Amino acid sequence: MKSNSKYIKLITSTILFALALGMLSACEDVSNTIPGGAKAIVEAYLIPNKPISLKVKKEIAYSDDLSNSEAFIPGLSIKVTGADGSAYALKPFQDTLYVSDTDVRLKVGVIYNLSFVYNGKTISASTIIPTKPTGLATDVKSIVRTRQVITTTGGFGRNLDGNVDVNLTWINPKNEYHFVIADNIEPKLDLVITLPTTSSTTVSDFTRRFRSQPVQGEITRLRSQQFQYFGRYNIILLKVNPDYAALYNTSGTTSQNISTPPTTITNGLGIFTGVNADTLSFLVKER
Repeated sequence: MKSNSKYIKLITSTILFALALGMLSACEDVSNTIPGGAKAIVEAYLIPNKPISLKVKKEIAYSDDLSNSEAFIPGLSIKVTGADGSAYALKPFQDTLYVSDTDVRLKVGVIYNLSFVYNGKTISASTIIPTKPTGLATDVKSIVRTRQVITTTGGFGRNLDGNVDVNLTWINPKNEYHFVIADNIEPKLDLVITLPTTSSTTVSDFTRRFRSQPVQGEITRLRSQQFQYFGRYNIILLKVNPDYAALYNTSGTTSQNISTPPTTITNGLGIFTGVNADTLSFLVKER
């Protein structure tokens, strides 16, 4: 298996929808520590052998203008310390992130603690980077799909190929959480099904990458029709901590359902967690 240095971008993009947790504050805030609309929203995924990159945004109360939901919080003094004695002061970067020095290399199995002060309260969290997934395998290394060019409106075309199972397996004796991302890595995307220009469906409705839900088992099944582009894919197996799985499972949380999404951030919202991954190659060929 080859290592994957880019999976942090993928895990971030696939969890953004779940981070409705702070962008829309719950109608009934179950925490009395800090008033609604005054919490910091943390988003950080710690990766082994990589520097630290952390987002901190301002919580927007549900009655506020949602156009401000991406507001970066400047001027924070953020520290991450490790149980191995390491200590890192994070610096702002382009008014979007707080980052460590580039020579920082995080370690598997070390507990890392986050701490900073916002609105007079200490925001804190801790996490550990899990070990790398083991035994990643697939029963098929490629599939074949038939190119379709639809000239009239009326849907995505006929199912010419059937829906083939792609079974991914790994070793998981401790029932830890894993999920899979399939990411098309071609520089130029090549659609399996091309729709007419008069269709209400646009290219942006197709996905170059898709993901499974976190499971504690040892298998995930993808379907061939989920692969909407021809070419090379990275199939990435990520091992995540329970806090990530809990956040994913409440991805439908909004200000309408009177619930606060789960978080391990003390006096704040969001996620500060460790991830690890393994990758294999996959190919979607044209019939």
